Amino acid sequence: MIREEHFNPAFWKTIWFRSLGWLPLILFAARFVAYLQLGQPSQMLWICHLSNLFLAAGLFLANPVIIRLAVVLISFGIIPWIVDMWVIKIITPVSLASHLGGLVVGLLAISIVRAQKRSWLPALGLFILAQLLCRFATPAEFNINTAHRVYDIWKDSLDSYWLYWTLSTTVIGVTLWAINWMLLWLFPSVQFREGKSAR
Repeated sequence: MIREEHFNPAFWKTIWFRSLGWLPLILFAARFVAYLQLGQPSQMLWICHLSNLFLAAGLFLANPVIIRLAVVLISFGIIPWIVDMWVIKIITPVSLASHLGGLVVGLLAISIVRAQKRSWLPALGLFILAQLLCRFATPAEFNINTAHRVYDIWKDSLDSYWLYWTLSTTVIGVTLWAINWMLLWLFPSVQFREGKSAR
């Protein structure tokens, strides 16, 4: 149960809170081992997997900024993951644990550090950086983070990759912003609550 004293930044530096970082790290490691067995370690650069790593780092460092952007990205990653599962018709226990487990830990963490207004901006920046890395460092056949070509379900509608990239990045930015505001509504910071009550 989350109590009022948990919102105190001093609590974020406790061993109990920092130790939550082991959970997303274990989920990341389990997914990495699964891809390693398939001979596809570069698949770990999907933003949904990297988000678990960001969350682990944020928890270990007791850094609310990293935690918040990680939770925004984890929440965003659920959407394309569901679409991907529908397209490829393959669902594995490690995939379920990685995505849903990371989301549960992330929501628990943000319920304590609370949401802030502009976490979606660095989250978008990290996504673009991950996409850029994937374009130069991963096999084109995997199309990780759609860094190489139009996503398969849209390839008949859009011929130009750069048009697709512009449109998809805009949609991703808007989606991250919407997720950020949903988190802010669910887990408002003290400043945000005070601002609303003052109106």
